[in-house]
Formats: sequence, C-alpha cells, structure tokens
Amino acid sequence: MKGNNIKYVTVYNHLKQDIISGKYPVGSLFPAEPDLQKHYNVSRITIRHSLQLLVDEGYIKRIHGVGTIVLSQKESLQLQTLLSFSEENNNRSLHSALLSFDNDLPADTMVCSKLDLPKGALVSRHERLRWIDDVPISFQRVYCPSFLSLAAEELAAPDASLYKLFQEKGYIVTKAQETIESMVADKTLAAHLHVDENSPLLHVQRVTRDQEDRLIEYTEFFYPGNRYQYNIQLQVP
Repeated sequence: MKGNNIKYVTVYNHLKQDIISGKYPVGSLFPAEPDLQKHYNVSRITIRHSLQLLVDEGYIKRIHGVGTIVLSQKESLQLQTLLSFSEENNNRSLHSALLSFDNDLPADTMVCSKLDLPKGALVSRHERLRWIDDVPISFQRVYCPSFLSLAAEELAAPDASLYKLFQEKGYIVTKAQETIESMVADKTLAAHLHVDENSPLLHVQRVTRDQEDRLIEYTEFFYPGNRYQYNIQLQVP
C-alpha cells in the first residue's frame, strides 16, 4: 500500500509540473487515463488517484462527453481545512529558513488589535521563507503573545512546524480566520520571493485560536500572485 501511495503521488507531482510549465495549456484536453497508464506504467487506480488530486486542487475538471480539461496552471491554496504549512505539503520537497526572530517586542496597534492585546503588550515575531522544490513560494511574518514563550532555537530547523510546536506547549490549534487581498511586492519581498518589484502578490492575514479559544497567532503570508490561487469550497448550511 505504501508503494502504491508513493506511485500515485509521484505521478501527480509529474502531471502537476507539466500543467504549471505550460505543457498542457488552460482549456486544452488532458491525456486520457489509458494513455497516462501506459506512459507511467502504473495501474489505472493509481492514475485515478493522481487525477483526483489534480481535480481537488483545481487544475483539471472532468466533463461528461468531452473528457478532462485543464482549468488552471497556478498552485492552489486550500481553505477547506486548517493545516500547518508542513502538513499541507508533506509529500513535497519542502524546506524553510528562519530569517529573523525577535522576543519581547512591543506590539504595534495592528498586532494588538489582531491578538486582542492591550497597548504596550509584548509579542514575539519571526520571519520565515519557505521553498518547494527549491522555488521560494512563501514569505511569512508571525506574531505570538508572550505567554507562548517561543525561542529561536525551536524555530530554526528547516522542517520546523509552528503548529506542532504549539501543540507541544499545550496550545492546540482549532480554528482560524483569514483575510485575503492583493498587493504588490516591495523591494524586500521581491528579493525574497524572486519576483520583480511591484509584481502582484497574495497577502493573507491569519488569526488563530486554540482549544480554549485563546488568540495565539497572527501571521501574514505573502505568495507570488503569478503562481498561486485560492481554492474555496462553499456549502449551503
């Protein structure tokens, strides 16, 4: 079973890179299952699992009587479930670098309002750059209340997971609220993300609560706008 999981993830990653690179343009027909099965020398069920991942992420769509068409060449950021960045990308070549860490930093008005802190409250702030397959894909700026007692040493590992660290300290992430807007890259963000200055970015602000409804995180994420889109599923209550 483990081998089958690795096979369908490998095929999925290859097909996704083919879409992102432009091999299969938006609006074009995607190869049929039998052709993919023959090309990758895998079972049909493996191909179907791979294609379902692409469907779930908004890259392709199956249309009855037509076939499978390409919908998008952008990476999809999911809003269906609340996961750490590491968990969302656990099947990919993910690594990161801690760029800065400040402890006992006086929170500005914006951070105080996001974390519901009094004026003059102290927070920690750290900045991290993340890569997938050696491509910079996210710059993060994270603020946490001082009662979490974070340390640079805990965040320095290339595979560090903030939510796992929270859990180890007794703060289990249960819900979050996100605000998404567009912006342009300033000189610093452009350099970090390897894009041109004034290029479009997705700016995501997340406020996170734990199992006791305590505000424990305010994070700003910056994603290259030419590589990512948000995929949101809505359901009638």
